[in-house]
Amino acid sequence: MKTEQVKISGNFFESYLEKINHADTNEKKQALADELINQLSQTSYPIFENDSTVVLLYKGNEEKVGIIGDMTDWENLVQLKKIEGTDLFYYGGNFEPTACLEYWFIFSMDSFPFTDSLNKYKSLNGLGELSELAMPGYVRHSFFTEYEEGKKGSYSRVQEMNIPAGVLPYEHTIHVYLSHDYNDETKYPVVYFQDGRDYIEFAVVPHVLDELIKAKRVKPLIAVFVTPPNLHQPKVPNRMTEYGLSDDYVQFFVNELVPFIDSKYSTQQNPDGRLVVGDSFGGLISAYISFKHPEVFKMAYSQSGYHSFNDDKLIKLIGSSEKREIRLFVDVGTYEKKVGATFLPDKETNFSEGNRRLKKVLEEKGYDFMYKEYYEGHTWGNWRRHLIDALIYFFGENRH
Repeated sequence: MKTEQVKISGNFFESYLEKINHADTNEKKQALADELINQLSQTSYPIFENDSTVVLLYKGNEEKVGIIGDMTDWENLVQLKKIEGTDLFYYGGNFEPTACLEYWFIFSMDSFPFTDSLNKYKSLNGLGELSELAMPGYVRHSFFTEYEEGKKGSYSRVQEMNIPAGVLPYEHTIHVYLSHDYNDETKYPVVYFQDGRDYIEFAVVPHVLDELIKAKRVKPLIAVFVTPPNLHQPKVPNRMTEYGLSDDYVQFFVNELVPFIDSKYSTQQNPDGRLVVGDSFGGLISAYISFKHPEVFKMAYSQSGYHSFNDDKLIKLIGSSEKREIRLFVDVGTYEKKVGATFLPDKETNFSEGNRRLKKVLEEKGYDFMYKEYYEGHTWGNWRRHLIDALIYFFGENRH
């Protein structure tokens, strides 16, 4: 999508803009701008002029304010237009009717970004809150109603424990979720999550699992959340040293973590009963774990996987190797063309194309897989919503 501003083509905002521009004094212009903001507080925001045109507003005394987000590839700063004679700025954009994008306002590239105070919808990541723009055709899931304004997921439904050092010379913190009706007489499938704390806090997975199981959309299961060391910190080791196709990490996962869980809980101890899930770098390592050890993990879910890593190393490995008997679910956002632009190699930042190259190889090799693209970005809003689809795909009550 283009990041420059577009002409507003509807009625609500356009009519206000016309009235403001025709007012003969700045005092009258400002009064109309204030009236607009007051009216929005009683109705809804953002302003949708039609199913694909949106208007975002900022009210303040600054000389200029910009927007940065999925719509600008998180790289470009697009200036909002100031309405002459007022303290009101606006941004107009055209996007797919089912798009869901995240953004910040920012005064300059050297200043701290901030959320849109008029927009109650927020998503979270390791840097804090972001404003969420859901276009009219995007359907919000009822599971997230209480989390739509930035509430973090709770740890109340998980048990915390540590896995001691082994093949990796440091321990790992894990959290384990059990369904409400867990009992030792039943053998449960197990879902393993990379970036464990993030999936709990930002994707609210324990809550989602409770709701899916209660609604009989998925079978009762166990979830294991594995958190890398130094999460959201530059210190090493960290998720990059583990998830960058580290065979030592793979050995930790299949030879230490899985046996530990199997020894403590009533699990289905076979590859058909295990799914490994991850986002971004975690999506890469999740696919790799299943590819390397189909005898342990027959199922993997890669959310916006960093499959362009190291010059498409995993994609090339899949293409040059015998087909593995595994099932994969791969999805990515169409607004993921400049992921990690400030620190990843330029040729590796287009995650959308990287996942399409993975899809092509999986098709050529005849893999059993599901592939989806969404009009979304590299965000937890994306991942938490579509995790539901993948869990039903793998563990739906009606699936045999």
